[in-house]
Amino acid sequence: MIQIDTILGPKELLEVLRNGERTEFKALLRNQPEPVVDAAFEEANFEERLEFLRLMPIERAAHGFTDLPMPEQVAVIAALAPDRIRVMGAYIGPDEIADLLQEISDPATREHLLNALPKTLAASALELLQYNEDDAGGMMTPEFVALKEGWTAQHALSFLRLAAEHAETISNLFLVDAGGRLTGVIALHSLVTAPGNALVDDLARRDIISAKTDTDQEDVARLMRDYDLLAIPIVDTDGVLKGIVTIDDVVDVIQEEATEDIYKGMAMGGAEIDYLRTSPVTLWRKRVFWLASLAITETLTATVISSASDVLAANIALNAYIPTLIGTGGNTGSQSAVLVVRAISNGQLRGRDAWKVVLKEGATGAMLGIALGLLAFIRAFLIRRDLGLAITVSVTMSIIIVVANLIGGLLPLLFTKLKIDPAVTSSPFLATLMDSTGLLIYFGVARLVLGL
Repeated sequence: MIQIDTILGPKELLEVLRNGERTEFKALLRNQPEPVVDAAFEEANFEERLEFLRLMPIERAAHGFTDLPMPEQVAVIAALAPDRIRVMGAYIGPDEIADLLQEISDPATREHLLNALPKTLAASALELLQYNEDDAGGMMTPEFVALKEGWTAQHALSFLRLAAEHAETISNLFLVDAGGRLTGVIALHSLVTAPGNALVDDLARRDIISAKTDTDQEDVARLMRDYDLLAIPIVDTDGVLKGIVTIDDVVDVIQEEATEDIYKGMAMGGAEIDYLRTSPVTLWRKRVFWLASLAITETLTATVISSASDVLAANIALNAYIPTLIGTGGNTGSQSAVLVVRAISNGQLRGRDAWKVVLKEGATGAMLGIALGLLAFIRAFLIRRDLGLAITVSVTMSIIIVVANLIGGLLPLLFTKLKIDPAVTSSPFLATLMDSTGLLIYFGVARLVLGL
């Protein structure tokens, strides 16, 4: 029998649960340091995690639940008793409930969740579902403190004491008129230090940075970054304050978008995965379509090589430089694409800036082409002592780099114009495209320079 005030390690805590000592485990949970419980929860399998959530103190259980991957949250909701869901709901925001509802496809599980939650929380979550999940409305929380015009500082402080418990943040308070329209922002320290009879209207800043409910989440994140905001108010088309987005939500968005871009850049789709908990079948499903598409596209490269068999037969040495040339083209194009995709995501580039990209990438490509073309000439000539071959490789290298730079720079802008995520233009897509393009350039230059 373990003393309930004994501090255990994560593995020891799990062992108590696995031995079926449920009462002892529940008592131990209340006395273990949070990092120990978190580590044990992380190591546990699904059934064991359910036991954690059933037996942990409510606030800690709610925190552990929201840290789970979304598919596992859905499975937990289906398995937990309504009473447990209801008490945990007090510590889970309506925005998180709305995200969960969007993930649930089974009507029975959805109904199970809505019936278990407090009515007001369920209603707030359902209201958020009217907004696109990738827009400000879909990521905002309605848990904010709004002060009415005409209130005194004393009245506002009394209201704040009651409302603060259910607010996401109180570092900034929002001033609204009788119609709920946002008219100002009040810093908490301004309200606390103001005389009791001061009007909140006089404490408010009127230079408001806000976003609309249909503003894209990436633009919201950019606004908060540019203006160093901890929270940003979200208004509808009439200027009515509907919710706020806080910095922790933005961090999640930045991580989500970065992960999505990495996956798309490697032709694996955009949804985030929990690698250790994802089955090989799911990983196969995420990768097979793009890999098959790229493999089919690569047949174009084989076609180009086949059509130039006479050139390769006439000068066998040309074969030796194919990997270097097409590899450099793919690398160059990918570099340009990454720079432009990043500039687009940061709001530095728009579709109308295509001509600036042409000039910049053309100039950069020309300088890179001259440098690497010269290097290719020296290498080819020293190895083969064939001036014609060295010129062919050198000129091809220079042209490929310029073309790759321009394609890599312009494709993301084109994809953005076509409403396609520009992240898919980087690596392996662009590398595959540059393989066939580079070979066409190579064989064209060879015919011209070597007279083949």
